[in-house]
Amino acid sequence: MNTAQLQDGIRDINFNYLMLAQQMIKEDRAAAIYRLGLSQDMVDMLSDLTPAQVIKMAVSNMLLCGNPPGN
Repeated sequence: MNTAQLQDGIRDINFNYLMLAQQMIKEDRAAAIYRLGLSQDMVDMLSDLTPAQVIKMAVSNMLLCGNPPGN
């Protein structure tokens, strides 16, 4: 796997994670906080992102998701 493929994979994972997080927050905020291991402030920020902002965040070279503490 070359660098470009790795970056494409990270971008796809980030985009899908952000979309899933927004959906979870919309459906059940308290459960999303627990399951995603995020703070209330982070959940507020994620829920307010526009589609363009989600795309801008997704193109980061750093993986945005991780294993929540305690899991």
